[in-house]
Amino acid sequence: MEIYKDRSDPASKEFEKLLNTQFTKTANLEEGKIITGTVNKVTNNFVFLEVPGLKSEPILDINELKSMGMLDKAKVGEKISVLLERLEDKKGEVLVSASKAQKIQGWDTIVSHYEKNEPINGKIINRVKGGFIVEHIETGSLAFLPGSQVDVSPVKDISKLMNVEQKFAIIKLDKIRGAGPPSL
Repeated sequence: MEIYKDRSDPASKEFEKLLNTQFTKTANLEEGKIITGTVNKVTNNFVFLEVPGLKSEPILDINELKSMGMLDKAKVGEKISVLLERLEDKKGEVLVSASKAQKIQGWDTIVSHYEKNEPINGKIINRVKGGFIVEHIETGSLAFLPGSQVDVSPVKDISKLMNVEQKFAIIKLDKIRGAGPPSL
């Protein structure tokens, strides 16, 4: 037996309208997308974000922001870009990551420079077998610089080039070797 309810009364229409607006708010939020949250509360260990359309507040570990050099963003009212990893885990919490969002945005920036054949600003930060590690100034992303590409002749003393901002051309992008955005 079914119960028939008249859905033409004002209360039913108002409820339907509210329900539809709630679904349209969360329709824009997809796992794996970068969203912007506003810092709502800061404690000694955590930063609580407010994101319109989410039922609960995403929480960032303050150590994640410290390791990224973004501790200055841990103030009420500041906006932080985060990767929405899960809308809801087993505990009903929203999982987000600021470091993964930064890596994805950094990768997108580097791809954009590569496609436009533009150089990037970076600095040589370390020597490794066969070359050097270059840090992209804007995003903090790391790249490999073959030793043969530093100068037309072999350079024995690289110390004058270390930690000095320079322009670097992107010759090749390699997603397969782990240079692409992080996987979820």
